[in-house]
Amino acid sequence: MDKKNFVVDNNSYDLGKDVYKKHHDVRDVHPILLTLILELDRVCRKNNIPYALSFGSALGIVNYGGFIPWDDDMDVAIDYFDVPRLVNALKNDLGEEFAFDCYEDNKRFNVLIPTFKIRYKNSYIKEKFWYTLPNRCKNSDGIFIDIVALMGVPEDPKEHYKLIKYSKRRMVPYVALDAFLRIHPYGMKKKLKDFERKVAEKYKDSPMVSQTVIIPFQDWAEKKENLAYPRGVIYPFREYDFEGHKLYSFNKVEEFCRLCYGEKCLKRIEDGVWIDPLPKEKRNAKHNLTYNLYSKDKK
Repeated sequence: MDKKNFVVDNNSYDLGKDVYKKHHDVRDVHPILLTLILELDRVCRKNNIPYALSFGSALGIVNYGGFIPWDDDMDVAIDYFDVPRLVNALKNDLGEEFAFDCYEDNKRFNVLIPTFKIRYKNSYIKEKFWYTLPNRCKNSDGIFIDIVALMGVPEDPKEHYKLIKYSKRRMVPYVALDAFLRIHPYGMKKKLKDFERKVAEKYKDSPMVSQTVIIPFQDWAEKKENLAYPRGVIYPFREYDFEGHKLYSFNKVEEFCRLCYGEKCLKRIEDGVWIDPLPKEKRNAKHNLTYNLYSKDKK
């Protein structure tokens, strides 16, 4: 699609202060995120592992042909049953300037967050929720992209929500042990991952698909209208233009965005000009507490 068909936003969006108390624009972090996703794309193509830009990154494809100008992260999805293959691929083929973490490779990984983190080593980030969701893995504290596993879920939203409540009930004791008492909740993690596997196997042929049910806060996202999506909207993944590169996202990416965020999330045209649907006062970076874009120095 020609760039003239996308929203153009030349505004500046503050990323916040780095470790040297210097402000940066959100666009300053986009080259690092792009480097990360291109490396994941390379590894996945080499190993024939399907992946999809998801959630805010999918919306970026539809409205901008790339990054949402104020978005300071990237969201990626893979099929739950491809998790073991991706672990092996990342072990064998991920470049030296990158690191990855996941429970399947490191039992210190927090299972209440997306399934993988891929980090750029020569950078540093401390997230807003670093204390309650600490990084217990020691590979890197670098800027990252999240990869979440997708699985089949019940067609009935109420039944789906009951599954999510399983992890919601365990979130407070999990965080209390891990973040406050510094006691690693190995047993709780194993039970959550066993529960995840059983759900994925039970609903592997379901017509509805969602991110893994063991992420307890997935329904807290602002303006998120659905937690599950028709399988045909998600699969098979397809290539789209993203910042001048061909990257994968969902089969019907615009329909996914409409279902996920509502009709008002999509660009609209007024007097021949594409208009961003989100009011400017709501366009804010949301993840960083402090960071270093250019080295792993935490100062």
